[in-house]
Amino acid sequence: MKVVIPVGALHVGGGCKVLVETAHALQKYGHDVEMVIPQHAEVAYPVKCKLTKVPDLKKEYIPYGDVILPNFYTTFKPAFEAWPRQCIRFSLGFEPLWVPDRDFALWTYHQNVPVISISNWLNNKIYQATGRSGLVVNLGVDPNIFSPAHPKVKPYRNGRKVIMYIARDPNTAYRLKGYEDFIKAMRLLKRHYKGKFIVHMVCTEVDLKIKGIPHRNFKPQSSEQMARLYQQADLFVSTSWFEGFSIPPLEAMACGTPVVTTNSGGILNFCQHLQNAYIARPRDHASIAKGMYRVLKNPTIAKSFVQNGLQTASRLTNEAFEENIVRKIESIAYQRNPELKPSTPAPTHLPSIIEKLKSRKRGKSDG
Repeated sequence: MKVVIPVGALHVGGGCKVLVETAHALQKYGHDVEMVIPQHAEVAYPVKCKLTKVPDLKKEYIPYGDVILPNFYTTFKPAFEAWPRQCIRFSLGFEPLWVPDRDFALWTYHQNVPVISISNWLNNKIYQATGRSGLVVNLGVDPNIFSPAHPKVKPYRNGRKVIMYIARDPNTAYRLKGYEDFIKAMRLLKRHYKGKFIVHMVCTEVDLKIKGIPHRNFKPQSSEQMARLYQQADLFVSTSWFEGFSIPPLEAMACGTPVVTTNSGGILNFCQHLQNAYIARPRDHASIAKGMYRVLKNPTIAKSFVQNGLQTASRLTNEAFEENIVRKIESIAYQRNPELKPSTPAPTHLPSIIEKLKSRKRGKSDG
């Protein structure tokens, strides 16, 4: 099956990373995958499938595919104009909540196109706006990269607690990430928490300054470097106003780091308040500071979050996401066009089957 994925850019960010992982998963399961991108757009991730650069994302530059998989309202329009019957909308976030052209973004969800979203919250948002429900596939993390360090990595000998935070440049269109809420929460925490702490700030665009708060800036270049930062942290904080899923809190859980997060919507697919995370109110810096204070002051709560978070992350793996997203795309495509379905489906885990056969042969020869 030929799958075409039009993208506006592949800059550093959760959504772009998910698109690349989806392309690689489809290719891993035997499909012919082509990503189409404007020729001057950024490509920050290694792309293993075919990558075609075009003058612009217009309908005349979208090649034919048995499936066309746009994920954003701006890439949906040319894909839908070119191949409406082949389109499957892969929704990573409900754009009418934040983009300037809300009516146009909402129009893209009203078209008669199957939708796959990444959380129940996101699927419900789409249903409330359009009366149409789609399929849900949760994201996952790679346990070979995101796992606890034993013993826990301590970057400072003076006992300072490390609070990790992922920021986006607040002077751009990323106010919805809640950076200003985090700064206010940190200043409130400093007034009430008497222990030593430092903020490890991750921001790919700029070095951000927090006046009066000890901090260091980081620009990790790989998932392995991100995992190292999670492993060093005593607490991970997320302050988004809304997210389709929000992978960083799950990555932190997988690394054995307690999580304080706002109720940004999609996190409810894996976060439970006072079970595996502290869930604060969005845009409420006092609520965020209260969560940070409780985790830093109470080792029992922190330990409970770590243990339950590890269990949560063990269920939501990248391998599970890959299989689920491929099977959902296949089910829609095969239902629309039965001729696409292979007469003899390939085994899901062919390498492991081959190893078992080799093992049996070795056993017989040894006997």
